[in-house]
Amino acid sequence: MTVRFVEDTPPDPIRFAYWVPNVSGGLVISKIPQRTSWDADYNRRLAQIAEESGFDYALTQIRFTAGYGAEYQHESVAFSHALLAATTRLKVIAALLPGPWHPTLAAKQVATISQLTGGRIAVNIVSGWFSGEFRAIGEPWLDHDERYRRSEEFIRSLRGIWTQDNFTFRGDFYRYTDYTLKPKPADPLPEIFQGGSSRAARDMAARVSDWYFTNGNTPENIRAQVDDIRAKAAESGNRPRIGVNAFVIARDTEE
Repeated sequence: MTVRFVEDTPPDPIRFAYWVPNVSGGLVISKIPQRTSWDADYNRRLAQIAEESGFDYALTQIRFTAGYGAEYQHESVAFSHALLAATTRLKVIAALLPGPWHPTLAAKQVATISQLTGGRIAVNIVSGWFSGEFRAIGEPWLDHDERYRRSEEFIRSLRGIWTQDNFTFRGDFYRYTDYTLKPKPADPLPEIFQGGSSRAARDMAARVSDWYFTNGNTPENIRAQVDDIRAKAAESGNRPRIGVNAFVIARDTEE
């Protein structure tokens, strides 16, 4: 599976990424036996092959509990660092889940990895979709729009910590008073990705995200989503780039 990132301006190249199978089955719910592996050696080699083939990004996945097609899973930030250590150019996007992660910890983890790898780390903010996982680890399960509101505060907190000294922020979920993180991330600053197709997801992307990717739709509906996000982003001065999740089915028939 590849993720096709389309830049906003025509002169910029199309960039390609792949989903890192750091979970068993790669989170592909299918009756067809999967041929990927979640183990570290396989994934290091896969990252090297992707880099040699011209891929720009690799996107790790985050799951905390076994089940639902993911019996085994490696934690995303540590696994991203392992892939970065095995490559020289590939940028790895670490999935972060507000709730289990606090922005303070995430900002420090990612800043350290950025310093160690010359800025090759990015983050994907996952607002949460699996209520059983949150309940299993004692985290409150917020309503849909509240999860995106928390994610927006998470992103604002990350960016503030990474760019400001004496950072002060007053949100409903996170609060900071004269907080300074050093060292800050290396240049370039970690890019912030997010997905989601809901109204709340698109509005959040328009306001605060660097990249928005959709999981797929008809070309007409994707265009409508893109136009909607860009129109709202123009109001806030943000210019999120757009990514499209693409699948290649290499079979003789659809069946």
